[in-house]
Amino acid sequence: MVKIVVVDQHALSRIGLVALLQQDARFELTGEYKSFHAVRPLVPTLAADLVIIDISLNREGDGEDVATYVKQLRQDIKVIILTFHKEEFHILNAVETGIDGYIHKDAEPEELLLGINRVLEGEKFFSREVSNLLIGNLAKKNYRGHPFLTSKEKEIIRYIMEGYSSKEIAALLDVSPRTIDTHRANILGKFNLKNTTELITRIAEQKIRL
Repeated sequence: MVKIVVVDQHALSRIGLVALLQQDARFELTGEYKSFHAVRPLVPTLAADLVIIDISLNREGDGEDVATYVKQLRQDIKVIILTFHKEEFHILNAVETGIDGYIHKDAEPEELLLGINRVLEGEKFFSREVSNLLIGNLAKKNYRGHPFLTSKEKEIIRYIMEGYSSKEIAALLDVSPRTIDTHRANILGKFNLKNTTELITRIAEQKIRL
């Protein structure tokens, strides 16, 4: 039986999703939470094969934060983002977290179940229009010849340029220093740089907007 956890701050949305999942005998709902704060301490031992996350949670952490945290600690768990957003910005940010699926909340139940099945089989799943947007952006690779940076990465770079340490940034963003170090490494990798001094210089020289 497939163990599924749902994280959604909207009660009606969460109740509807849970009801749909419980109609399928293959699925076992092992948890439902309304915030990052509620599920975060449970992630290391979470009984789940799949976590379905609403991208719009609350100020304690959005869906991307939850997805990133789950993927860092539990690579054995599949993650699907369920959202009302169709904008390229949100889609690309979600993809950067390493999620396995991105499904719009307007999707029919059949499409959601198809997405869950595909993800559990080891595939990535995105709606047709989302896939078209991703293909278009990957073809361009970036907007002005620079690597694509997520909103979180841009925020971290701004703090780095202001002289904050990983520990200080972690405190400001209410995440672990390890998470910030991972973001730093990803940012440097995107620019093919060795350290943050080179990063700051590149940002300044090329006048990259953050």
